[in-house]
Amino acid sequence: MSVRLRGLPEGFPAEALHSTIEIASHLAVMVARRSGLERERRLGTFLVELSRWLLAAPDRELLLQYTLQSVTSLVEAQGAYVALRRPDGTALRVVATVGQCVELEGCEIALNASATGRVVRSGEALLTDNILAEPDAQQSLSPSGTARAAMIVPLKTSSGVAGAVGVVRYLRPAADEPPPFGLVELQYLTAVAAHIAGGLELSEAVSGARAAAERAHAMVDGSPLPMALVDLEGRVQQLNQAGCRLFGIPSEGQALGLHLEALGLSPSEISLHLVLARPRHGEPWHGRVLVSQPAGDRRICDCTVTGLSGVGPDSLLVALYDRTDELRAQRELIAREKLATVGEIASGVAHEVNNPLAAIRMEAELLGRASKDPETSTTAATITREVDRAARIVRSLLRLARRADTAPTRVQMNDLVRDVAEIRQRVLRAESVELRTELDQSAPAVLGLGQELQQVVINLVTNAEYVVRGRKPAIVHLVTQAREGWVRIVVEDSGPGVPREIRARIFDPFFTTKGPDEGTGLGLAICQRVVTEVGGKIWLEESKLGGAKFVVELPAAPDDIETNLIG
Repeated sequence: MSVRLRGLPEGFPAEALHSTIEIASHLAVMVARRSGLERERRLGTFLVELSRWLLAAPDRELLLQYTLQSVTSLVEAQGAYVALRRPDGTALRVVATVGQCVELEGCEIALNASATGRVVRSGEALLTDNILAEPDAQQSLSPSGTARAAMIVPLKTSSGVAGAVGVVRYLRPAADEPPPFGLVELQYLTAVAAHIAGGLELSEAVSGARAAAERAHAMVDGSPLPMALVDLEGRVQQLNQAGCRLFGIPSEGQALGLHLEALGLSPSEISLHLVLARPRHGEPWHGRVLVSQPAGDRRICDCTVTGLSGVGPDSLLVALYDRTDELRAQRELIAREKLATVGEIASGVAHEVNNPLAAIRMEAELLGRASKDPETSTTAATITREVDRAARIVRSLLRLARRADTAPTRVQMNDLVRDVAEIRQRVLRAESVELRTELDQSAPAVLGLGQELQQVVINLVTNAEYVVRGRKPAIVHLVTQAREGWVRIVVEDSGPGVPREIRARIFDPFFTTKGPDEGTGLGLAICQRVVTEVGGKIWLEESKLGGAKFVVELPAAPDDIETNLIG
């Protein structure tokens, strides 16, 4: 090595010059080492930040952009890119670029005819002074023709080489050839490439997990069965749309964090705490629960509570099956079958009673005609009158007991109410209950199924009988009224009335204030269904008699409907 010094005075001591050069050399070495240490520090800081970034936001696009910008700054390059294998494995596609490598954005790189493809195929890094001078260089990837020194490192994942990352120095106008990359810089890029490969795997795993979670959420949300994910205390973590409808809330957000009891769910004959405790030991709970909706409706559901081992030890799946309508239909069917059976028995009894009644009436008439005794004649007339009354009751029984119509017909509600009153009159009189009837003879016919409309009146009357029995006065009042295009039927009583706190629930299926052996809670629910099906309305008012007043309004039948009068 030779050194030429200028500007030194004549006779400058050689020893001092030697010392000066030695000191300068040491300073140069120290500066170089410091520069190297600073670069090492910057690389270490960058890798730590990159690791944090991967954990905080494993998004592929953001990851690559951040990494490439940092790498170009670290190695003083003018551009960088990442190329990944296409799903079919036939080529590479540039998915991220920074700096002057933007000219590669979206390009397809041949896997078998490019320098980048060679790195991916071989799994070995490439360090070159001129990327365009490589024998397999794809010249079209640098339209500017200014790409020079390059480092290309494979991205190795657990499943193989997924692509490559390249850093390029470009020829600048009116400047010398850019310096080549060194082995130290290649080592830096290799370390960064390992983090990029790990980030790509993490990103794919997160994307796959997110897609699986979205599919699972969509499947649960689209299920017709109400489902809820809850913690061990019963607080809601997730609720599907069917569950929102069952609990009577507009959206899932209103249920999150709430306890199942706060949503209105209560098991029958067991506490919810015990229900949630059983699945913790791996044994699902099956049973029946009641769901009380905010609007006052109540739904009866079969319920299964299961522990979810794949979600975590603190998660339970509550699956519900709403059986309210099914149970209502079953009980209505049972009630109809019972009514039909009673009707058949009543019909047979009525026919059997008609014959002895006819004989008694004939004998009474003969006795009245043959006797000259006024007292005997009066007794015979009384017998005849009571026999005629019994015959009217028998005819009413036959009308009430006949089979239901299969198609809607015109029904005279006056005749229907009169028949019900005729049947119940003597029973009520024996229990000191006064049955009053007030019929509007101008009331038109209605269109409906005769037996179902009979059931409405019978249910309302028997409910009134139940509440007034044993009271003084005990009055049941039946009224029909003609209104414009409507027929109104009113059943009111002198009972205690309906408490305000349960008025919103009296038409709910299975709701009853009677004892277990006295009622099913279906009477008013059936009345509401029958009245609604014919286009009518039913509601509750307070009676002037002091008790309840049920009002039914039914639309009048059109005049062109075939007549089939009850009675």
